[in-house]
Amino acid sequence: MLSLGLVPTEGTSPAEVVRSLGCMQAQALGGALVSIALRSGHGSLDEVRAAFDRGQIVRTWTQRGTIHFAPAEDVGWILGLTAERIMRSDARRRDHFGVDEAMLESAAEIADTSITERGPLTRDELLEALQPITAGGREGEEYGRQRYLLTTLSMRGIIVQGPFVEGKDEQRFALSSTWISAPVRLDHDEALCEWLRRYVLSHGPVTLDDAARWTGLPKGQCRAAIETGVDQGDIVRTTIREREYFHAPDLDDRLAEHGEAARGLFLLPGFDELILGYKDRSFTLDPMHEKAVVPGGNGMFKNTLIQDATVRATWKRSPRKSGPPILVEPLDGEVVDVGLAEETARRHPAFVRV
Repeated sequence: MLSLGLVPTEGTSPAEVVRSLGCMQAQALGGALVSIALRSGHGSLDEVRAAFDRGQIVRTWTQRGTIHFAPAEDVGWILGLTAERIMRSDARRRDHFGVDEAMLESAAEIADTSITERGPLTRDELLEALQPITAGGREGEEYGRQRYLLTTLSMRGIIVQGPFVEGKDEQRFALSSTWISAPVRLDHDEALCEWLRRYVLSHGPVTLDDAARWTGLPKGQCRAAIETGVDQGDIVRTTIREREYFHAPDLDDRLAEHGEAARGLFLLPGFDELILGYKDRSFTLDPMHEKAVVPGGNGMFKNTLIQDATVRATWKRSPRKSGPPILVEPLDGEVVDVGLAEETARRHPAFVRV
């Protein structure tokens, strides 16, 4: 809880939250914005959106073929670690949708011209501009081709999702070359060590398997980067349940100071890093409760109520305009202080606009 920033430091900005975590899962946009707000000293969704509008944070496909938030200035070197590997694994899908290099070059040119002339575009506006090269084919092929072009242009660092459509949880696509004003340049080894350092410090204690799963990179690369951090004193090694783990050097001191707050009650969105940031999530989520949090094992995670650093229940917004703001469903064998959960919801960024 402490490593993941869920006991936020006063004054922590949304951009600092994302930077410290390395990247943040952003598949469900509304919930992902709440995940940032919960870790920000401001605690305001309006301030989180403003960080995107200022060009400090972007949303794109950084790792594992899944969309994430990333610091705008760092997204280039992160993609330098991951994108080529993802695109190689997508070769069959590319062929299936009839996408070749000429089509990708045309799509890049259209995106560049359209956004330069009109400014950042919504998804629908950009797809309309790309329609002459995406239309036609077998049933479902046009949609697949559209999605492949958007993700590939993003992974090639040509476009990013940046500013918000006013009044909506929808972002516009911008050109990376103009939207990101001061990109950081790192060579491969520097980038690898920096990304793994951020992951370990913000998610630790973690295993090598956790790191490889989160980054989508080979274990050998992850181990080399983590060992560099250990050698430099940025990361420490420990043993838990006869397994090797890595974490921040000051974690024990922070637990001593803030442990009580970390054991409090938290209402997290479904795709929060506390659940998604590990290969083995059994320390937080009992395996017997996995099906209740991920029904059908289909990758769609319910909102979770955390207390004593353990998933105790799932929750959702109440459809009623009066009465309790949330509906809480305790997991089998768990007892939840529903009154405390309702009190927490009333000051929660998912319910309060500041």
